[in-house]
Amino acid sequence: MGPASVRFHFVLDPRATRWHDIATLGDGDVDRMPRRFVGGRNSWIAQGFVRLRRAIESRGWAATAGPGFPPGAICIAHRDDVNDFALHAHASFLVVVRADRAPVEACDLAIVQNALAVERHERFVPLWPQPGLLPRRGDRGTRVERLAYLGRTDSAPAWFEDAAFRRALRARRIELEVRTRDWSDYGDIDVALAVRSELRGVLAQKPATKLYNGWLAGVPVLASPEPAYRALRRKAIDFIEVRDAADVLRALDILRANPGLHRAMAANGLARGGEFAVDAIRARWMDLLEREVVPRFMASRGAIAARAPWFAMAMARQKARSRAHRMRLGIESWVRDASAALEEARERWSPGAGGRLDAKPPRGRTAAG
Repeated sequence: MGPASVRFHFVLDPRATRWHDIATLGDGDVDRMPRRFVGGRNSWIAQGFVRLRRAIESRGWAATAGPGFPPGAICIAHRDDVNDFALHAHASFLVVVRADRAPVEACDLAIVQNALAVERHERFVPLWPQPGLLPRRGDRGTRVERLAYLGRTDSAPAWFEDAAFRRALRARRIELEVRTRDWSDYGDIDVALAVRSELRGVLAQKPATKLYNGWLAGVPVLASPEPAYRALRRKAIDFIEVRDAADVLRALDILRANPGLHRAMAANGLARGGEFAVDAIRARWMDLLEREVVPRFMASRGAIAARAPWFAMAMARQKARSRAHRMRLGIESWVRDASAALEEARERWSPGAGGRLDAKPPRGRTAAG
């Protein structure tokens, strides 16, 4: 069978996603309508189809998007759409994006968001960068006047709203912007925050997108010690690691006092960001499809129609791993909350307290131009 007999189908469940016009969209539309490509299915599956379709078709293969799992096709799907015993997905070659979920078992290959603890059937492909990303304007120089967090706030650290932290920023004439939408525009951002308060078991699955979005935008990044961020670190200037508000204030003071460091971090980020630009990620996808997915599909396609028993057993393992994953997160959450309550009680009964977030900025230079 020739290449024309290979079909890639990007599974978009119509109960969760509305993409009636997806067959008409191209790369430019992703950047023109970035809000449409937010969320797991939209960012991984819908965007993947739009970004990869031309490259797939240039190899002589077919590419479609829509509901269901066409028998005999290579189906690229989000884990949420491959988590049901009743699915007739066994007759497709299954490439399943794990995203922020528990491990995938009902698949031929799983796509994971970082390169940490990759299992034998998993392959790391970075998530696409922020659609429509606009870099920092050059006329802002090395000033440090606007610190920004771009993302959802359900896992934002509590110190974002700490009054002492806010006062300390005001004393430095630095604005903190917490932007819950319109994440693509870095034009007036001087320093980006890539931080969140989350369970270790959740962070282990997270992508490093906040870090490499900052790189691509030419903005120095202050990042929490997440595994995915640390895994990408090659130089000290890739990002400044911060754990709390005091660390953030120290980092801002250092950047303001050392404009050369600000320039170096921005330039280094632009160089590193090339690894995570759209063209680079498209090349990684196509290498995986050509080198592994299509050969494995061609070798097994004669047998996949009869593998319903395999799918049922794999789905049972997947359900079991989901329960174990939830249990581990539940235990971790309980331990964290208990530790926090104990620490709060200890501080309440300890004489003499006091943080130093209201400390004045260093004397001397107050702005970097």
